[in-house]
Amino acid sequence: MAGANDRHSVRRPSIDDVAKLAGVSRQTVSNVLNGRKDYFSTQTQTRVVAAMEALSYKPNRAAQTLRSRRSMQIGYHMSGEELETVKGFTLSFLQALIKAAARRGYQILVFTHTDEDPLSVFTELTTRGTIDALIISESQVDDPRVRLLARGTLPFVSFGRLAPDLPQQWVDIDNAHGMAMLMDYLVAKAYGRFAYVGAEGDEYWKRERLHGFRRGLDRHGLEVRDEDVFEGSGDAIRDHVRRMLSRRQRPDAIVTSSDSIAAVVVNIGHSLGLRAGRDIAVTGFDGGAMGLITEPTITSVRIPLEKVAGELIDRCQAEIDAGPTGRPGVLVPTEIFQGGSA
Repeated sequence: MAGANDRHSVRRPSIDDVAKLAGVSRQTVSNVLNGRKDYFSTQTQTRVVAAMEALSYKPNRAAQTLRSRRSMQIGYHMSGEELETVKGFTLSFLQALIKAAARRGYQILVFTHTDEDPLSVFTELTTRGTIDALIISESQVDDPRVRLLARGTLPFVSFGRLAPDLPQQWVDIDNAHGMAMLMDYLVAKAYGRFAYVGAEGDEYWKRERLHGFRRGLDRHGLEVRDEDVFEGSGDAIRDHVRRMLSRRQRPDAIVTSSDSIAAVVVNIGHSLGLRAGRDIAVTGFDGGAMGLITEPTITSVRIPLEKVAGELIDRCQAEIDAGPTGRPGVLVPTEIFQGGSA
């Protein structure tokens, strides 16, 4: 009987409990939850978020919805291709986005399109009122989804840069700078014969990563042979890497444009009796889950997904609260993750 009474006496933590633990007022907690940045400092936000996590506090979405007349949902668009070939990076990003949204009392609603007109789902979303804002990724600079959204009133933000004549509602990373930083790291470890293996395509981030590789070589007075720069996909990458690693005069460091390609290089090297980090250096770009499941783990340019997700949600919140802000896009700095492969 006592056990039953104990169970019934357990209550969910309240906003007052969060305020008490964080040493702030109830209104301050409310301001943090609703993203009213003019009313609290970064230090205060950190204390409130820590208190929420310590207490496992979950905002009352029903009450928030009634008070604000908002759905408390932010949409996130994934293409059909992303759903069919779910990558570790995509899953890590989605997890970071869900956590960042939850801190603001929001849920993430993932949707895709299945028909021949990918824009039809965006037209429907902007008129139904089921979400308060929208986040898109895998964006093109001149993205037709953004052009459609820019004509409406639904707040949105893009993970990826946008054309100058579009609203600069984007968050991105500096791919070229991140890759150049990685080259500094490799040169400091006395690597000198480099090769580059990247994914084919004309997306700006692919061009930037190759540019950063070349820029990093230039500032150290190093060169790379044309035949040691390769962009392709699938079997073409595997065949090229196998030939390169089988040469008598092979590179001592292979820089790749993604952790998934780096994993291919590590595996092919292993099949040839070469261990990454000992016989040859291999690096990636993403710093996500893919690079952690290889042996050794992959040294990589890490995209700080928690910071990216936080910026995306903050920008959504600002537009939900006040309408178009006219703010410029923001670049989030990358980091070097030091694995065992280089």
